[in-house]
Amino acid sequence: RKERNSRMKKFPFLLLDAGPIIKLFSLGVWQNFIEHCDVTISRIVAEDEALYTEDGKERINLRPYEEQGLIKILDLNPSEVKAFHDKFDHLYKAEIHSGEKEMLAFMDNSHENWFVCSADGAVYRVLGLLGKAEQGISLEEIFKKLGLTQKLQWKYTKQFREKWTRQGQIDSIQGKGAT
Repeated sequence: RKERNSRMKKFPFLLLDAGPIIKLFSLGVWQNFIEHCDVTISRIVAEDEALYTEDGKERINLRPYEEQGLIKILDLNPSEVKAFHDKFDHLYKAEIHSGEKEMLAFMDNSHENWFVCSADGAVYRVLGLLGKAEQGISLEEIFKKLGLTQKLQWKYTKQFREKWTRQGQIDSIQGKGAT
């Protein structure tokens, strides 16, 4: 039984946006990360947004990881993404990128308790607006749980996540953000 538990991943339902993927590759910890986390990525993020490391020197190709079953790449029906996106006012619509739309629409329609990791305040703001604040997680928080000690920029921190989640919650209270 102990052997089985040691193979269980710490984050069974983790959706990654482009920023954290790029950061993980740039730090050289991607392989270690996916060994400890059950990573799911939207097709748009995987094929159109998370393309190069931060210095632009290394191309990121997620297809081999998908083919080996090390990550999942999700494909959503465009009508589901549009229905999700139509819930928001023009200000939110302008802030949410295509890959984020696909990822958030998937999370919103799922019955599982997904964690969403991003480096974009708009993602956490949407979670706050939708009353799903507990489903946001920063790369810093994941690193802490995995025992990784890299110092990360502000956009990957718990404080960044909390700031933008609170803004979404305030928008919800004030009747802003949603149509």
